[in-house]
Amino acid sequence: MRHHRKGTTSFGRLLGPKKALLNNLVKALLLNERIETTFRRAKETGRLAEKLITYGKKDTVHSRRQAYKILKDRDLIKKLFDEIAPQYKSRNGGYTRVIKTGFRVGDAAPTAIVEFVGEEIAEKKKTKSKTAKKPPVDKKKVEKPKAKPEKKEEVKEVVEEVIAEPEAEEEKIPETVEPEIKEKHEDLEEAKEEVEEALNEEVAEEIPPVKEEEIVEEKPQEEEKIESESTKEAEPVKEEKSEEVVDKEKS
Repeated sequence: MRHHRKGTTSFGRLLGPKKALLNNLVKALLLNERIETTFRRAKETGRLAEKLITYGKKDTVHSRRQAYKILKDRDLIKKLFDEIAPQYKSRNGGYTRVIKTGFRVGDAAPTAIVEFVGEEIAEKKKTKSKTAKKPPVDKKKVEKPKAKPEKKEEVKEVVEEVIAEPEAEEEKIPETVEPEIKEKHEDLEEAKEEVEEALNEEVAEEIPPVKEEEIVEEKPQEEEKIESESTKEAEPVKEEKSEEVVDKEKS
């Protein structure tokens, strides 16, 4: 069985006419560097053209004789070995490409274009392979640029303005506001006042009555001092009086 085998299509011809057809297509491709034919013929001519380019890259007497068997034209052989083959010295295969173009009018056979790959494509692939990839950057090591002080001050001013705007809006209630919103606003104010009063009471209860106790303790000490002094003054007076009375009694 001949499944998945290249070059087995006969194109409805015998072996001799088939070879002649492909040789004529390759000649046209070397002369014009681009031809349009059916898709099957285009694939086979591309394979044969790549074979001829490998002969041209070797550039020996034997390779020239093998190419002459196919082309049978000295001018084409000179063009192949001197102009076309040297362009692909640095390229390993893939000298031609097939591009589908649609369907032929009449029998609706699929058509395609066969052409040589240009030098530009080969050069582009080289440049891509030479370019080295950049090393990965560690996100942890990268330090973020510090913001300038001027920007910080501007940010602070903007934040202060944003904070001040809602306060002003709360104080100034527009006249067109519905009564329900006004009642909610009044309830909030009353709740704030109740919370403030409760906080003030808690603070007053927490303060210890130290000063009052000290004042109460100091007063009895002062009273004791005054009483002691008064008793000292009163005692000698009594003694003096007692002596006078004694003298009178004696007399």
